[in-house]
Amino acid sequence: MAALLFALPVLLLHLFVLAAGAATPSSLVLASCAHSRYPNLCIHTLASSAARTPTDLAVDSIFAAASSARNVTSFLHHLSPPPFPAVRDCVEQIADSGGQLSSAAAELRKLRPENSQWTLDNAQTWVSAALTNEDTCLDAIRRLPAGVHRSVSAHVSEARRVTCNALYLVAHLAGGSPHRR
Repeated sequence: MAALLFALPVLLLHLFVLAAGAATPSSLVLASCAHSRYPNLCIHTLASSAARTPTDLAVDSIFAAASSARNVTSFLHHLSPPPFPAVRDCVEQIADSGGQLSSAAAELRKLRPENSQWTLDNAQTWVSAALTNEDTCLDAIRRLPAGVHRSVSAHVSEARRVTCNALYLVAHLAGGSPHRR
């Protein structure tokens, strides 16, 4: 019965992805994303991943989060010159987030049995720092005019959700789970 309860959400997520017309995700993606904070986004983001191990999948999720951060930075640069100091600050925070995510991916690529806990802790710290920068950006833009706030917030929030899923996958490798954010 417990196996059925676990398999049902995975099956439903798989059917959702198939109905959306996306690439067919692997069973590793489905199982790994099933309990993430944003499972549908996780599956959509990683559907085309060729990862064969949970570590490779975590690296792919970090690359996806870094790509999402770059997209936000590009979007914010199109507001150039940024009309408000908060937007300029946000550009810097999201750029920092991208760098931190790159550092996390580099840590996971160094993963070896003899350094596993240290490396996983470092990667988790880098992804958490990236998430903090994204949260700080969202806090900074709260007082912007409604139209600008909605637009910037939508882009940053999407990047934040992808980063949140990456943090989950890295924490899962480390045998834990991050605090729900």
